[in-house]
Amino acid sequence: MTYTPPDPTPPGVWRPTPPGFVPFFDPWLGQVDPLVIASLNQFDPGPPPAISSDLYVDEFEEVRDYGASGSLVRSDAQTETARFFSDIAFGPMQAALRDLAMRRVSSTGWDISDSARFFAGVETSLADGAGSAWNGKLKYHWWRPITAIREADTDGNPATTGVPGWEPLLTTPPYPDWPSGLCEAVGVVTTAVSRLDGQLDLYITSPSTGLRHYDSVAVMQQDCIDARVWSGIHFRTADMVAAALGTHVANWALDHHFAPTN
Repeated sequence: MTYTPPDPTPPGVWRPTPPGFVPFFDPWLGQVDPLVIASLNQFDPGPPPAISSDLYVDEFEEVRDYGASGSLVRSDAQTETARFFSDIAFGPMQAALRDLAMRRVSSTGWDISDSARFFAGVETSLADGAGSAWNGKLKYHWWRPITAIREADTDGNPATTGVPGWEPLLTTPPYPDWPSGLCEAVGVVTTAVSRLDGQLDLYITSPSTGLRHYDSVAVMQQDCIDARVWSGIHFRTADMVAAALGTHVANWALDHHFAPTN
């Protein structure tokens, strides 16, 4: 399937973003049959804040100031966190999960059933979490900060002012803002791993920022939420509801399909 924004595209509605103006990537993912949850809208986060709201203005100003390519307020540590989470979105997080399973096999005597349950619980939750996030992206098709900031003079809110040449720290992915796909995935991983393993003990290497160790679900989820704002590619609430979405999906999957058998 393909997604075509309405023409003309009203304020708040996603449209392809610079520099590549790539069409909505993989919109079909929001309409697949889930593996373990009841439906992809089972944990629907609801719509984003209205453009007329104070919350929208607060988040608009935050990502405009902290997420800008040449931000004068974002610290070096915040920039590093933004780049770390961008780097780990795919391969590094999977590598960290494999590393954890190998360490448990060697140190605590996990057998093949323990390992199978671990990977099945995490991977099916990741799949259904991704489908749930894309279902929200399709349903709410909320614009990205780069569009909102550049075109703020058209949004009908006198408290926002357009910055036509504004650029984010990192390139905006080619799909809508709400909810964040990466924060949803981090919500799944931190919740599923901590429950299946009894703790969170992830060593994740970013090609550009090096190794980080996370042993707190709350800290890793919060870092991801912050990172996407500091990257300039998400409004904060889109990250917050996504982390909660991933947590809900993982908890439901584990409660209904991957409970211990002994």
